Amino acid sequence: MAIVDEMTEQEINRNKAIRGYIVRSLAKGNQNALLVRQITNALVADGLIYSPDISKHIEYLEEAGYIMFTSRSANAYNAYRKDAVIKLTRKGVDLLEDTIQDPGVNV
Repeated sequence: MAIVDEMTEQEINRNKAIRGYIVRSLAKGNQNALLVRQITNALVADGLIYSPDISKHIEYLEEAGYIMFTSRSANAYNAYRKDAVIKLTRKGVDLLEDTIQDPGVNV
């Protein structure tokens, strides 16, 4: 078993919290969808991130099947620039409602 130092553990917990924040935010949006820019601005305002780059968190959630982009041309790495909209999927709703578990997302 690998020993995780305190800084790494804090980073892991912060990443889980950000992913959970994104999922909870989408649930509050119209039809479970929001602009990536809206989510990013809320994360900055709440002090969870300092840079608007949440691409690794969006990619994690998308690859797990919890979110999807409403535009085919958008992806995790150009979503902020393209003002993309992401939407909670059925699996994302299940995660939010605690029907399924993911240790990488604190909902």
